[in-house]
Amino acid sequence: MDIFTQAQAAFDRHVAKFRDASGTLPFALEAKFKHTGEVCEITEKIVAGEARFSPHDTLIFRLCALFHDISRFEQYDKFRTFLDRVSFDHGDRSAALIDELGLVPELPAEDRACVIDAVRVHNKFAIPADFPSAHLDAAKMVRDADKLAILRLIIRFFSGDYSDPTIRLDLPDTPGWTPSILETALSGKCVVYTDMKCINDFKLGLFAWSCDLNYPASAALALDEDLFGRIRALLPESDKIDSLLKSARIRLAALRDSNPSLRQNP
Repeated sequence: MDIFTQAQAAFDRHVAKFRDASGTLPFALEAKFKHTGEVCEITEKIVAGEARFSPHDTLIFRLCALFHDISRFEQYDKFRTFLDRVSFDHGDRSAALIDELGLVPELPAEDRACVIDAVRVHNKFAIPADFPSAHLDAAKMVRDADKLAILRLIIRFFSGDYSDPTIRLDLPDTPGWTPSILETALSGKCVVYTDMKCINDFKLGLFAWSCDLNYPASAALALDEDLFGRIRALLPESDKIDSLLKSARIRLAALRDSNPSLRQNP
């Protein structure tokens, strides 16, 4: 059994602790379980578009994807929420669980450190300036894959596919938006969650993620699935919001086309 298959079996055993007698997870945890699978799938797609990565790199990236949200099951079980600010930082806790649960013990120490570091920062506002350079590729990969999977999840949520109250934002669904949030997103800067006043502010803030993807293949996936166009469709009519979408698409196309193998013909 290879290392990833062993890791996946350990992950499944951990998740099984939160299943009921019939083997069913609560709806919110089932969504997180599926999200993990989606982050793993997206990671593989990004790697396939980035020829420079070795099979060893790919293993590390897949392990980061598998473990990035492993603490979400404990978080929901204890606190009935996925809001870090009223429970714990799930990136920090997921990183700690890799050691606490003794996951992938056969992985060399430096590789384990890389996975733990990348998992720890996957949810942070930005990668810290003093982050180990040898672990940057893994951190950037899991951040990209997680963002793309979250965009898919949000589109499904606001399209009515998810109605469970635990999969929600702690923001009122009121008309309009906060002008400063739109301006921040237009400038290409990431929006601070605590500045958001309503659901539309959250949707607008997502456009800044077009500036926070790291790999050309990540941008290609976002464009191929029209993720930002689908988010735009969930917002009110506005020329400024149309401009926000246009800017996001331009940034994504520039990143995608920086990889000659992904460049689109004019």
